[in-house]
Amino acid sequence: MMNNLNEKSVSDAQIAALRWLERSLEVANFEGSAHSYSPLFGWKNAYPETTGYLIETMWDQKSDVWDNHARQCTEWLLTQQLPSGAFPGLTVGHNQPSVFNTTQILFGLSRTFHEFFIDDPSNLRNRCAQSAVAAVTWLLENLETDGVWRQAAYVPGFVPTYYTRAVWGVLQASDLPGMPQVQEPMQRALTFYTQRLLQDGTLLEAGFHPGKPAFTHTIAYALEGFWECARFFNDENLMKKVETVLQRLYESYSKHGKLAGRYTCDWQGDFSFFCPTGQVQFSCLLQRMGEPWRKFGLQLLADTLPFQNLGKNKNAHGALPGSVPFWGPYMRFRYPNWGVKFLLDALATR
Repeated sequence: MMNNLNEKSVSDAQIAALRWLERSLEVANFEGSAHSYSPLFGWKNAYPETTGYLIETMWDQKSDVWDNHARQCTEWLLTQQLPSGAFPGLTVGHNQPSVFNTTQILFGLSRTFHEFFIDDPSNLRNRCAQSAVAAVTWLLENLETDGVWRQAAYVPGFVPTYYTRAVWGVLQASDLPGMPQVQEPMQRALTFYTQRLLQDGTLLEAGFHPGKPAFTHTIAYALEGFWECARFFNDENLMKKVETVLQRLYESYSKHGKLAGRYTCDWQGDFSFFCPTGQVQFSCLLQRMGEPWRKFGLQLLADTLPFQNLGKNKNAHGALPGSVPFWGPYMRFRYPNWGVKFLLDALATR
């Protein structure tokens, strides 16, 4: 593999991505980041879930402007919390609780808490902790005895394997003051999902729908969740299982010279499109894992960068399309905000 990353291409991509991310905040009046932009359908409303983990990326910029954006987004998220402690699914204006969305918002609440000093005059630090405690309390109340969340799901009754990222979200917030004990219930949850990682690298139920092929976006969610939870619990056996799955992915890449946009559980790929978001997500994970995986991660980043929109439309400039070609089945005709989040993270990790 040979990647063509250089400092100029990385810098140009970062500048463009940050410009688009700021545009996604601007169109939402700086109350969250807009879900996505489509040249056919326009901007979608602000999206609490991905705004939650975008806050981490905003703080990572280490600038007064982005610090302020992170604080604004955090303040806005606190207004979105339901009386139960849950956060709603879908875009702003909906009020049905969502397990997964609640857990992803925990990343932002936890990060803002840790960015503030104890004597913060706005009291945002303490309000983040209180919000996170309420959210985790709700999550634990809805966790069943086998360690599974079956309520407040994206697809009613379906428990997808990418909920490992939900487990990671809870663990990420576990050190906040007042937090209930989460390690034992999250270990139970992780044990449930680990049954879906087979010895030969088969990964079961990693997509949005039962029995269907999974986009690389949700496969990356699942493996990222497994890896980070394994690190938290110092579970070397689980880390090896994740590497076995990634070896299957690498074999597919080596055989075809590219990743498919989605895969069956036994790694039969749909190569009619690819999913840029999934590729930069994998780049983030593989780079964090270090050698020998880092090289593969950088190659996926290099493969994806040429598809960043660098045109003159300010609503699209800097964004990644949901699918390549643009009419592919993942986020058809849209530029999702989480694609830019993971692109920025992948660029920063290199």
